[in-house]
Amino acid sequence: MATFNIGQQNAANIQNIGGDATFEGGVYANASWETLELRRTIALTREEVAGLGLPAQQLETVNRSLDAASKEAAVEKPDRYTVAEHLASAARALKEAGALVTAGTGVVKALRRATELLGPAGLATIATVL
Repeated sequence: MATFNIGQQNAANIQNIGGDATFEGGVYANASWETLELRRTIALTREEVAGLGLPAQQLETVNRSLDAASKEAAVEKPDRYTVAEHLASAARALKEAGALVTAGTGVVKALRRATELLGPAGLATIATVL
């Protein structure tokens, strides 16, 4: 635990353990590097998918899964298996549409990165689709 005095400001009781930070006065932030990178990877996946030119129905299905993954990744302590299941659903929809074959490396690369970040959860779900 550390106390920082900056000019007249007093930012006291800052705890930084594994990316969690608690600030006196009730402000709490939790964002590990892996969580932030996962959020960025989901956003990148969405950008890559948008450029595929999928039919509206298939794009909607994929985006619904990406929305759910993004929503779970945004909570204070995301459940890795829930995020992975949503991303695996998106990957399955892309695969069924034939888009993983024609997608080039962008989408596949982003989904593989998400698999790495999610560890065993990603390997058990997303990796089986790719």
